[in-house]
Amino acid sequence: MRVIMALCAALLIGLSMGCGSRQEASPSHGPLFAGKLEGGNFWKSPLSAASNEGGEYAKGSRVEVYEQIVVVTTSDGVSHVHPHGYYSGLAIKKD
Repeated sequence: MRVIMALCAALLIGLSMGCGSRQEASPSHGPLFAGKLEGGNFWKSPLSAASNEGGEYAKGSRVEVYEQIVVVTTSDGVSHVHPHGYYSGLAIKKD
């Protein structure tokens, strides 16, 4: 009887090993592209806005492009987050 119980327990453990939450191949959480800023304008409103104001960051600032945002880090360590569609003429020199 103990042998049958041990076999059943081993079978249940073997079957349950494939039932846990398994992570699928998830995309990397790092940037899609990174480098130094060569130029570009960053806007307060989307590019499609009728009226807009914006500016530039210093050349050489760190730029990281993610799936939905761009992060610009200036030489003083301050990071600025811009959604896609809120910048134009972006030029980046890859690391």
